[in-house]
Amino acid sequence: MWEMAKLWMKGYKVIILDIPLLFETKIDRWTNPVTVVWVNPETQIQRLMSRDGCSEEQAQNRVNAQLALDWKRSEADIVINNSGSLDDTRLQFQDVLRKVFEPLTWKERLRSRDGLISVVVCTAVGVLLARKNLL
Repeated sequence: MWEMAKLWMKGYKVIILDIPLLFETKIDRWTNPVTVVWVNPETQIQRLMSRDGCSEEQAQNRVNAQLALDWKRSEADIVINNSGSLDDTRLQFQDVLRKVFEPLTWKERLRSRDGLISVVVCTAVGVLLARKNLL
């Protein structure tokens, strides 16, 4: 969280977090948009077995110990389907980047660093003007 705060204070417009346990740790409440990289269950098991050299039963046990990807997908703002080729996934990621860099809504703007600074400055000016007129 401290690293995110430092980047936000430095004025970064987009901060990308790779958090495998995002939902389990409730950090999804602090991030927007939430992107889930989803894969169909068969491909997930095959890739896990290939990567870690484990049996199908071991791979299934690891998958079962986590929140279901289908549930995570339902909670996400953006879903990248990673069931295809690496090139397919890269194309989807490029689309996500385009969406993330679109102009902010007014609510997103207020939550941004620039929006917070604007609110503080406007409030300070308003207070100063009100004090001057009241004295």
